[in-house]
Amino acid sequence: MFDKLKKVFDKKIIEENEEFNTLQIAISTLMIQTAVYDGIFDEQEKSKILELIKNYFNFNENQKIQLFAVAMKANDDSNDMQQFTRTLNDTLSEEEKLIIIEMLWKIIISDGRIDDYENALIRKISGLLYINDREVGEIKKKLINQK
Repeated sequence: MFDKLKKVFDKKIIEENEEFNTLQIAISTLMIQTAVYDGIFDEQEKSKILELIKNYFNFNENQKIQLFAVAMKANDDSNDMQQFTRTLNDTLSEEEKLIIIEMLWKIIISDGRIDDYENALIRKISGLLYINDREVGEIKKKLINQK
């Protein structure tokens, strides 16, 4: 029963957003879920997400804004992240998933603080993506040292 509901939800997102594929929506929605997780979604985080969407997907200004809006709606309509991580697992290689983890860390770091909830969230997402903690820690350390 639950799997049927997930399929209906995934199908609804695809039908409503013919311009964007499921992977683009999943990645962008995970970015938003990461930004809002600490209860504060500020302009720095929004700007970082828009920048990452534009660069990762090689989108123009209009496309990045439209995908951001679609991902915001998908985030509002979802109650978990597993439907999005499942899409990434079904589509991406380990190297590509590491790039996604790096983008999520960039969003977290963009507001100048990392709290325990955000650390726990990245551990949860990386676990769902079958990425080991050592690699996730190396990404975090590299990004913090770049600041």
